[in-house]
Amino acid sequence: MFRSGFASTSSYRAAGKADRLLRAAVTAFCANARPTRREAAQLDDLAVPLLGCASDETLRFVAAALSESPFAPPALVRRLADLPVEISAPLLVRSPVLAPIDLLALIGRHGAAHARAIATRPGLDERILLIIRSLDVLEERPTPAPAQEVRERLRAMMRPAQDNAPASDPAVRGPAPSVRLRWEGDPGVYRKLRSTALAGAPALFHTALADALAIAPAEARAIVEDKDASRLIVALRALPLGEEEAFLVMQCLRPARDRRGIAAFLDAWQAVSREDAAHVVEGWRAPSPHGGPASTAAGRLRAS
Repeated sequence: MFRSGFASTSSYRAAGKADRLLRAAVTAFCANARPTRREAAQLDDLAVPLLGCASDETLRFVAAALSESPFAPPALVRRLADLPVEISAPLLVRSPVLAPIDLLALIGRHGAAHARAIATRPGLDERILLIIRSLDVLEERPTPAPAQEVRERLRAMMRPAQDNAPASDPAVRGPAPSVRLRWEGDPGVYRKLRSTALAGAPALFHTALADALAIAPAEARAIVEDKDASRLIVALRALPLGEEEAFLVMQCLRPARDRRGIAAFLDAWQAVSREDAAHVVEGWRAPSPHGGPASTAAGRLRAS
């Protein structure tokens, strides 16, 4: 249905290969009333590499087509939601795939424009609406993007349960956690990473990894969502983790399907020393324009 409509327009005929392929794949996916997880994964594998080549018109089409599907690939939806609001608005307003924690992270990264669109979601969690109102982004006056404030709220959600008890005024204490985290007191790096990975809320794990490595949250997110697992392995190698602990964290994020997958992880882990990994992480904090030691360990993993 979608394809025939666009095929009759000059813009579709003039579209590049990436546009045509992306439109066709999304149209076929949306035409299926109940796509399987495998079909969703196939769409994600095909679509994500095409996003950087597609036109804004095609990206708007993809965002609108996927905005009401509960089966849309979560990683693809999050990447589209990270685009300018002129493209991502349908997803911000309607997508059932975006969880409250995703919405908070989007507000933190993009500020007022995304917050205004999110505020129009039907049935929006009242706690998120209170946050948006407290930031005055519903008024037509310029305000700075509240990235640091939302990051602090994400960190607050990672405190032990007794520290997150609901207050009488939710606008003061922020939203109560929507996930159960498994620690009491000071959890240490491993337990915090393991608990946030098990929680199934990507923004919490991104924040925990960023704090552990002292890197920007956007850099941590890019490392975790990179299709090449080598940077994530290097990130974990730089931390005070044993290989069994690191493997459990990886299993939460990228499950190994068989013994060969487990062996591949162990080989990659042992191919890089903690010192080399620390040099790579230092490069993520202050990237070197000439490559140098910051790229050595990741390159060694890709070559192995």
